[in-house]
Amino acid sequence: MPFTPVHTALGGFLLHLSTSDLLADTGRVFGISGVLDGAIFGGSERWRWSAVAGLVLGPLLARLLGLQTIMPDPGMAAWADQSMGRLGVAGLLVGLGSKLGSGCTSGHFLCGVARLSPRSFVATATFFTTAVLTANLFPAPITASVPAYTLQVPSATTTARLTLGVATLLLANSARRRYFSTLSNPPAMVRLVPFFLEGLTFSLGLLLSGMASPLKVISFLRILPPWAKFDPSLVMVVLTGVLPNALHYARLKSTSSTPDSLKPRYSWESWQVPRRSDIDRPLLLGSALFGVGWGLSGVCPGPAIVALGEIMVSGMTTGITVSASLRGWISFVISLVSGMRLARLLIQVS
Repeated sequence: MPFTPVHTALGGFLLHLSTSDLLADTGRVFGISGVLDGAIFGGSERWRWSAVAGLVLGPLLARLLGLQTIMPDPGMAAWADQSMGRLGVAGLLVGLGSKLGSGCTSGHFLCGVARLSPRSFVATATFFTTAVLTANLFPAPITASVPAYTLQVPSATTTARLTLGVATLLLANSARRRYFSTLSNPPAMVRLVPFFLEGLTFSLGLLLSGMASPLKVISFLRILPPWAKFDPSLVMVVLTGVLPNALHYARLKSTSSTPDSLKPRYSWESWQVPRRSDIDRPLLLGSALFGVGWGLSGVCPGPAIVALGEIMVSGMTTGITVSASLRGWISFVISLVSGMRLARLLIQVS
């Protein structure tokens, strides 16, 4: 995959926008593995399914806005190039590891590291290490069509269009947040809207940054020779996603006298940010297993959900046969959910 600093930087900003807004507005961390696990195996919290719906519909919105022609390749061929067995093993490890380790790239990396959480620092270092080792020792059987050292910079017109789109989304999101802040006790269905919109924004961020592409993620993890396979694009997510999240959280804390007095913007929500700081065996083991699964496939829970929307939209709008990609996706997701279920059983036993 080519080096895409502009696309990835703008996509990283959308990831920051969705995760920081959800935190400030609802007091919740946008950890996709936790959202998915809770939606399937948790209680009747419909906000989780609302967020999942936003993630799935992101590719459709990108098509409606005509963004698919200026976004990086979503790498759907990677779902077909990898065997169902490999994807099944990867999905099992990602599901098992993310549940045991209490998070994945979104919850720990994007959100936890930004909050200076010791658990998230350890988890991120662990799963990045095992992912890099796995991706280099057991490389995925997919071929990049363009060498990673090829710089892909959008034209001035495309850059202006992307920037204008992000700015418009930012303004619309700000207006929506101000309006919701005036509500005191909105109906249950209205309360789901922020989760859906942040899921939609997060989905667009994954697509634009390239994190939704298994091929781009694998190319990022391939940091060992030959260097032509290494794509450093996703480093931009640290600069435009994690660092802005850290500044945003620091600003939130500065407005409160103590951590216990932090409150979400919306009065009907409550502050639910994890405050654990212990480093235990499940965290280390789960993060290591998650990293292996991530390194095998280039897929974590968020991109897996977005991939469903991308496969469906591609099949309906381009006429391309997506059956092989769909089979690979089903193998991964069934195993992912099974891994989460297995982790729950292990946690209950222990």
